[in-house]
Order: sequence, then structure tokens, then C-alpha cells
Amino acid sequence: MTVALAASRLPSLTGLRFLAAFGVFIGHAYPTAAFIPLAMVSVSFFFVLSGFVLTWSAREDDTARAFWRRRFWKVFPNHAVTWASMLAVIAVTGVATAPGFADDDTSQEVPAVANLLLVHTWLPVRELIFSVNPVSWSLAAELAFYLLFPLLFPVVARVRTALLPALLAGMIALVWLVALASMAITGPPVAEGQLDEPMLRFWFAYYFPLSRLPEFLIGVVLARMVRDGFTPRLGVLPGVALTAAALAAKPLLPMPFSVAALSAVPIALTVVGAASADVRGVRTAWGARPMVFLGEISFALYLSHYQIILLFDLYVGGSVRQTIGPAATVLLLTTVCTLVAWGMFAWIERPLMRRFGTTPRVGRTRPPGVREPSRTGGAE
Repeated sequence: MTVALAASRLPSLTGLRFLAAFGVFIGHAYPTAAFIPLAMVSVSFFFVLSGFVLTWSAREDDTARAFWRRRFWKVFPNHAVTWASMLAVIAVTGVATAPGFADDDTSQEVPAVANLLLVHTWLPVRELIFSVNPVSWSLAAELAFYLLFPLLFPVVARVRTALLPALLAGMIALVWLVALASMAITGPPVAEGQLDEPMLRFWFAYYFPLSRLPEFLIGVVLARMVRDGFTPRLGVLPGVALTAAALAAKPLLPMPFSVAALSAVPIALTVVGAASADVRGVRTAWGARPMVFLGEISFALYLSHYQIILLFDLYVGGSVRQTIGPAATVLLLTTVCTLVAWGMFAWIERPLMRRFGTTPRVGRTRPPGVREPSRTGGAE
């Protein structure tokens, strides 16, 4: 590793995490043709970012067991809390649906243990995928990535620097291959009249953890490139502009290409642009303290916002939306969801991560040029 890092953390990437979480939030607050593609792009960003951050903070002396312990205490406390609170919401309201499936309550009949253990997306069963807290599907993919990372990282770490761009191109090609392969899948729709995409295709392109693995690996390869000295002076704006262009192009192609294929390159440019700025010590708006704070609570925001929006719409949403309008409604929901996420971060995520998810610092070694990662895992 040849880069002397300007900082152990990547504040711009941390700040961008909040924008991605907000993209998912707005897609659920207003599940329209304009915002659902934004939510899809935001989840893809999270997968790429996860691969980048885990590779960035990887340690030579780390063990699979220690790595998995840190990941467990990072993910499962918030997941368990929102899983339990969503079960309470289901019990009180009798509603357990994903946005756009208002007539379906079959997920109430499915054992919640599959969702709790994050294995509910490995089969193309709608009642499993949309059970309990629907947004937790992405954690099922992340769990698969975490289990595979101790095996995949040593392989990528041995790739010569000169070959990394070719490996990156190969990962992007795999993202497109998943979309192309899914087009051959047919079958009954997800919800006839609401979402006519074949359920099996929708699952394979969007929910199946191994189909999302190439996005994670894009982040892994990008981190290797930056650690080996690839720090272009791109900034974030070119990647964001190309992401906006990809969003505009999504209606022109079938759904599987909207999942990740169109946005793979723009997201890669955004991530490497932000990371490069941080490595060079350049201050960015995304790395300002308020954005970093919002990025730190974004995981809690991601997991908790769905049920807050659900309760809001069940009890007061119709009248409030009509009275104050969409902009004020978004501001109100954002404020409430942010406060809840702040509480989860301060009282659940951070204390448990510090208590159980850290490794003693004495005697640890690090990859050359890499400073000590933060106690909370940097941008992840």
C-alpha cells in the first residue's frame, strides 16, 4: 500500500451515507415513479460503500472471528430493536405491508425468525421477503457480504495494482450481467395490477444476496485502488451528476437495469471522488461536522424510518399531507425520523459497539500507510 493517508476516517463518505439514507427515506415517504428509482440507487450506493469501507479499514492481523464480531455488534442491535418494534406495530395495527402492496397482509403469517436472522431473501417467497421490517432485506445481503469478506479480501489484496482497473471493469460487467440474465426469467407477477414484474425476476435482480455481491466487490476494488495511490481530483459532483443522468435514463430500460447497472459507474465515481478528497486532506461540504453526524446516525435512520412513515400514514398522514403540503410533510417526517435515529445511535448502536464490537489496541499492526480506523468503523 503506497498512499500515506491524510486521515484514518473518511468524513465525506460518512456524510454521503446520510444522503443515501435520505434517498431511501423519500422513496418510502413518497413511493412514486420519481422517487422509487432514487431509493434503488441509494441502496446500491450502500453496497458499494460497504465494500469500500471494510477494505479500507482491513487489518493484516485481523481474524475472521474478530471481524464477524465487530460486524454483528454494528448491525444486529439496531436490527433487533427495529424488528421488535415493527412486530409491535403489526400487532397493534394489523398492517404488515411493503409500500405499494396495500391489499397484502400475508407477511403476518410468516415466522418472524427468518427476518430476525436475516436469511429471508434467499428464497423468492414474497411473504418472506416483505416480512416484519421490509427494509431489512438489504441487511440480509450485507450479512452474506460480511460472511464472505474474510475469504474475498485476501484474494483481492493479492491482485497487482496494475490489474485493479481491469478487475473493477469486470465487477461492473458482472452487475450488467445480472440484469441481462434476469431478463430471461418469467413467471407470475409480484402483485398483479400493482407491480407486474415477474416475482422470480424481481427477486433475482433485486433481493438475491449473491446478485448484489458484484456491487460490494466494486467497493472492495475501489478501496484497493485508492490505498494504492489512485486519488483522482474528481470531487463528488461528477459522480452525482452522472447518477442524476442515470436516474433520468432508468424509465427507458427494463426494471433489472434500474437496480444497479445504470448507476454502477456513477456510484463508483462518487465514492472514489469523495474518498480521494479525504485522502488528500481536502475539506468538502459532505465531510462537514453536521453531515458527518447525520451520516453516523444514518444506519439507525434507514432501519427505523419505514415504520414511522407507516404509523404516520395510518393515523394522521392523509390530513397532515393535505394541510401542510409535501415539502413541509417531508420536513416533519425527516425531523421525527432523525430524532429517533439519533436516540438509537446514542443509546443502542454506539454504546454496544464500543462495549462489545471493538478489539483491544495493544500490539495490533496495520497495513503499511493505514492509520488506526475509528472505533465506530469510519464511514461504515
